[in-house]
Amino acid sequence: MKKIIAKIAIAATAFLFFTVSGLNAQNSFNLNAINADEIKAAIAADRSEAPDSQKQIAPSSADIQKEWTIMVFMNSKNNLSQSAAFGLSGKWAAKDLAEMKKVGTTDKINVVVEFGTTGKGSKRMLVGKSGLFSSGEKVYSQDPKADMGDYKRVIDFVKWSKQTFPSRKYMLILWNHGLGWIDPVMKIPGAGTASADKGILFDDETKHYVRTRELGEILRQGGYVDVFAMNACLMQMAEVAYEVKDNAGLIVASEETMLAYGFDYEKLLNFMNADTAADNEQISDFFINWERDFYAAGASVGFAHIPLSAMTATISTLRPAALNDLPAYLDAFAGAAMRNNETEAVKTAVAGAIRFSSLDPKNDKKKMIAPYADLYDFAGITGGNAKNQETREAAESLRTFIKTKLVIRSLGLNSDTENGYDYSKVGGIAINMTMKIKPVPPQLAAVSQTKYADLSLSRASQWDEFVTWTDGVWSK
Repeated sequence: MKKIIAKIAIAATAFLFFTVSGLNAQNSFNLNAINADEIKAAIAADRSEAPDSQKQIAPSSADIQKEWTIMVFMNSKNNLSQSAAFGLSGKWAAKDLAEMKKVGTTDKINVVVEFGTTGKGSKRMLVGKSGLFSSGEKVYSQDPKADMGDYKRVIDFVKWSKQTFPSRKYMLILWNHGLGWIDPVMKIPGAGTASADKGILFDDETKHYVRTRELGEILRQGGYVDVFAMNACLMQMAEVAYEVKDNAGLIVASEETMLAYGFDYEKLLNFMNADTAADNEQISDFFINWERDFYAAGASVGFAHIPLSAMTATISTLRPAALNDLPAYLDAFAGAAMRNNETEAVKTAVAGAIRFSSLDPKNDKKKMIAPYADLYDFAGITGGNAKNQETREAAESLRTFIKTKLVIRSLGLNSDTENGYDYSKVGGIAINMTMKIKPVPPQLAAVSQTKYADLSLSRASQWDEFVTWTDGVWSK
């Protein structure tokens, strides 16, 4: 384990121990400030300051004939342009683009792609149906020096897409690796996108990537999108979703790592064409059913067929507007746990809650350095072992909110038999939590460029202070 930690710290591509930044929080936590009975008032106060999440950029044309413009920002200026899986090689970006070309732009939907590839920069294009005499690409611009890790480029792509291909509704898909909320220091070429490391929209040539708070800027400046999907690992986190909540109608992502296969774009485009009036629940059902069917059937790589029955996976959809209510529920739960000194319940939850990908999945089978935990499961274990009724009620209120208000659909597949995690119990949203390793090396504090306390969710809630508290409880 010491060897693992040393490698992570030196490479500066590891997860930051969540509570290190929490120690720098500006506001101390008043244990008597909130309880479960005060949630309604806190929600009302939060909503009174929330911006209008339903405004969107007006299209340039008054005569809109299409229902959807599907915008895919596809960054494969990293190992995804040519990477390995199951010992075999795959051009994953080219594969997904080929899937899009089987359907392409129709009289109902536009398919617009910014396609970045290692060594070639990027090209911005309208994707059509490919055939004997058509490449399926109508290229509008090319940039051999494109920085696909610059959030401003994503904003420009979204604005250009809306201006050039106006429609009634918009879907934005960010295609790359994913690292959850953590913004690693990029000191080493290729750091963050090596086979065991990941990051959101990493460009290995420029060494730039989109940081967590910049995700919020993409939607704020680019304008409202009806569906915001992240075809990337580990992005369905409370901390990430809270940054984008005000400018999206639906969030689609995974709590866990995703295969390089990505979404099935042929099926997605066929679905969108078949029912352009599909609501959020129907769109959610599509993604859930697609992942369930995909894992049941297994994957084909070249001439090999790979069964996926032993591989854990998740996908879920969120109601962004409900995220305005999340801080009050988190504070009620955290406040009750600390106020009632639920040390044993919290220790049980830290040890037993479902964890997602480890920093070193090859060597850390026990997920000692896996910092992301399923919030629904963590609250359930804490509440189930709490000694005080207030804590039990606050935990159950949080779980009910997640299940009935925040998460529309959630799917967890298979089991982590090494740790006894049944993924069917995941609730659909992850959150940062004290890691199981003891003690946490202090040098990990220098790994991230973003302090956890500076994230919007940390500012809106006391969760960062709570994790600092759980860190202290766990270390004893």
